Amino acid sequence: MKHAKILGMAAAAVVGATALQAPAPQAPAQAARTAPVIEIEARDGGFTAPATHTAGPTSFRVTTTATAELGSMIGLVRLHPGTSPATFADRLGKVFSDDPEVAVPAGNALMDEADLLGGAQAHPGRATTFTARLRPGTYYLVDYLDFEDGAPPGPEALHALTVRRERHRGHAPRPGAFVGMSRTPSGPRFHVAPRLRAGAPILLTNRMRQVNEAIFVPVRPGTTRDDLQEFWDAAESGEWIEPPFAGDPVGTPPLSHGTSVILQAPLEPGEYALITWVTDLTDGRPLGAKGMHALVTVK
Repeated sequence: MKHAKILGMAAAAVVGATALQAPAPQAPAQAARTAPVIEIEARDGGFTAPATHTAGPTSFRVTTTATAELGSMIGLVRLHPGTSPATFADRLGKVFSDDPEVAVPAGNALMDEADLLGGAQAHPGRATTFTARLRPGTYYLVDYLDFEDGAPPGPEALHALTVRRERHRGHAPRPGAFVGMSRTPSGPRFHVAPRLRAGAPILLTNRMRQVNEAIFVPVRPGTTRDDLQEFWDAAESGEWIEPPFAGDPVGTPPLSHGTSVILQAPLEPGEYALITWVTDLTDGRPLGAKGMHALVTVK
């Protein structure tokens, strides 16, 4: 999951208690209520968010004033019974290690200890919203970028969100596009249409048996998949070549296997790469170096 150190699926059946589905069509007289929105305001040194909420599909609107190059990357997690915030924070910090012998075991342990439910990367003046289904219990919000450089900030970086048994009647946004992530005979791949409509909610589903993310980054005109592969090949070998990227990344931080999230990102018309910085937890290699990247046009 090392973004900063380098950069500066057709819809499948959605499974799991945290998965999302588009609401069924309704008669005009029974128009669905939209999901309630939790406002998250990020800044340098932290973020603010409510401490309680009701159960059901819920949207999180992330805004930031952070001056960091990558903005803020707010994620939602739910710890498994027996996992403490301190254990999770320690494990997450190790996932970002440069040493695969540290990062890979930590990543595999993390999958057994928590559900990573995605989130949103935002930049100043450009809000990003994600929608997840909340069940009663305790969740945590975290800025993943706090864990990338230097010593992890510790459990105090996790913001507890208690979801009450009371349920609201809102529905998740209806997706207008779909992104899947899976392993194929050719290697790990994104599955996405070559063209997306600007402003359309995107349903992202992780079918890999490990955590993974999906990040949209503007690219220079004429960029090809070969250019993307060349970039990752060079990065993996420790060489430096000019990145094909040409703008701020937005997307969702890691999702656990079998988990979905709906993303509403400020994607303006143009050419984008769909990428991941996550490490393959089977061998420690970057998933991007194994061909997990795609090019899309936003209209």
